[in-house]
Amino acid sequence: MDSPVNLYRRAIVIASALLLTAGAFYISSGLHRLWWPVWLAPIPVLLIAPRLRAWQAFLAALAARALAALNFWHYVRQVVQIPLGLAIATILVPAILFALAVVFYRALLRKGNPWLAALAFPTTMVASEYLVSLSQGTFLSTGYTQLADLPLLQLAAMTGIWGISFAVNLFPSALAALVSASATHRLRMASALVLLYACVLGYGFLRLHSTPRATGAIRVGLVETHAGPDIFPPDAKSTIALFQEYAAQIQPLASQGAQYVIFPEMSGLVPDAAIPSVDAIFQKAAGGAHVQVLLGILHVTSHGAYNEARLYSASGAVETIYRKHHLVPTWEARSTPGTGISVLACARTPAENRPSGASSTSQPENKIGIEICRDMDYPGLARRYGRQQVGLVLVPAWDQGIDVDAAWHGHLSLMRGVEDGFTIVRDAKNGLLTASDDRGRILDEKPTLQNGALVTMVATVPVRHDATLYEIWGDWFAWLDLAALAALLVCLFPVGNKTPAGP
Repeated sequence: MDSPVNLYRRAIVIASALLLTAGAFYISSGLHRLWWPVWLAPIPVLLIAPRLRAWQAFLAALAARALAALNFWHYVRQVVQIPLGLAIATILVPAILFALAVVFYRALLRKGNPWLAALAFPTTMVASEYLVSLSQGTFLSTGYTQLADLPLLQLAAMTGIWGISFAVNLFPSALAALVSASATHRLRMASALVLLYACVLGYGFLRLHSTPRATGAIRVGLVETHAGPDIFPPDAKSTIALFQEYAAQIQPLASQGAQYVIFPEMSGLVPDAAIPSVDAIFQKAAGGAHVQVLLGILHVTSHGAYNEARLYSASGAVETIYRKHHLVPTWEARSTPGTGISVLACARTPAENRPSGASSTSQPENKIGIEICRDMDYPGLARRYGRQQVGLVLVPAWDQGIDVDAAWHGHLSLMRGVEDGFTIVRDAKNGLLTASDDRGRILDEKPTLQNGALVTMVATVPVRHDATLYEIWGDWFAWLDLAALAALLVCLFPVGNKTPAGP
């Protein structure tokens, strides 16, 4: 039986490991994150797990990850006002899945399989993140912590976000397994690890430095409509006045060369009776300035509400209406989701806007797509555009403030551009006006103002589709990971073996 001194020391070691893991996750997975601590965060808990009983390792890992997830508590409860039960689930579900991955790693390591233990942790993490994403989207995936790590980010073009999550989670589990491995296994594992990451990063650097030349580029004007109380006017007269104020921003942007002018998600609430008047305002403004105008509105009818993006052509017609697919729980509970996508021919590029070295002959009409805000959290929808060879996706959005989630949720869409090979222009109310390319590089960005003043930006962006393996094969890596998880479980619990595996 352990003495009180030994128990005290054991408790100190467990608490220290727990706090180190929680602290590293806290600063790498919140709204204002650093990309590198997550590579080291699981190591303290993984190192002590083999020396604990299974339930002790589970509780230590659960506590560490749950403490770290409190960096989202204020956001989910006070900012986006998610119900208490759902907020608790947002904290506990990732923590439980992390704890299960740690226990799985522990079990295989105690059976003398450091190679399999090193694989068990990232395999479990990716499998759980993928299964959760099928209903809740990918916004809590480990892969998003690496948006600033551009070489690693290029892996998404092959595997989607799942390969990035695997690479990040494999590193700490392999290092932890090295500590317990024999000298022979240690050398082989270290060599394999170095070779793997050399290949991954080598591919990333190569892709960053071999970006294809765009045959066409366009200038896009972005307008931020402030999130004030007047976005839901009390009467038709106020609604018209609000949209006339917004439409007045179109001509100045067109005079700066803008061929498209984008407004954010829900620039205002428009009852069905006011739709003809709002359409008339923007048809006149688009036609007069000879630009395409994309306007985000909340369209309220007698049979439902629709979060819409309405595109007005340069000739003054309503060219297409896109409706948001993935609605925000609670906030958009009364809205009806859309089902279709909008693929349009891009306006031809004027000679003065062509990239240097491009042909002087008429440019091909590249394709443009439309999504709205939370739609970009779901890879499947963006992949539909990739398979249509879209070169640019326009995204009206609405974030919760420059000091809140603008840099977090506002940048998640960078992943979709890398996965499916297109440029993204995202115009967020109360957030960031952002243009990014198909390598995840931010081409231009401008913050909105807290005082509610309108902010505009004009950016020149390439319209180029660069086909990717992920676009063609989809979530193949996630399915491979699920198969690997099943194989690892068979290794832990061999068929026909009824003896439990260790204490």
